[in-house]
Amino acid sequence: MLGYYAYIIIGFDYDSFSPLGGTEFFQVAEKIVTNAQNAPEAGWKPYDGSRNKNRYWLVKNLLDKQYEGIRRFIYDYDINGLDKMESRASEARTSMVESLKLIQEVYRRRPDPYMYLIEIIMEAKSDELINIFTGAFAEEKGRVVEILNEIDPANKTKYQKIIAAG
Repeated sequence: MLGYYAYIIIGFDYDSFSPLGGTEFFQVAEKIVTNAQNAPEAGWKPYDGSRNKNRYWLVKNLLDKQYEGIRRFIYDYDINGLDKMESRASEARTSMVESLKLIQEVYRRRPDPYMYLIEIIMEAKSDELINIFTGAFAEEKGRVVEILNEIDPANKTKYQKIIAAG
């Protein structure tokens, strides 16, 4: 189990440095899932857990071409957004909004408010996005909140903090 999560973490890290850079690590995690199909512990099989929230579905979605936009978001958000925040904050925020549109495209093709991969990404990034966009211009705040409310409807009230910030 630790090996699986190590490869998932390393894969996400590599995705932040190059587009789809973590693929080889996610493939190793997929092999671990395949090898663990007979394990007595839950979470390794497609039908374990609820609403496709388990190790099997996470790695399956990470390697599925239909969800590639989510992985491209990780790279774009980090390279064109976070890495530029100190020197060019306004430009960085604009890039971040554009990178969120990659998740929005995936969500629109497969509208599932319980999609585990989007849920994980938004859980990791939601507070950071709120902190970054509270200092944005009103128009930009509106655009980002609209996207966030669509792709992460469970946290609509949380994203209202962006608009509420003066």
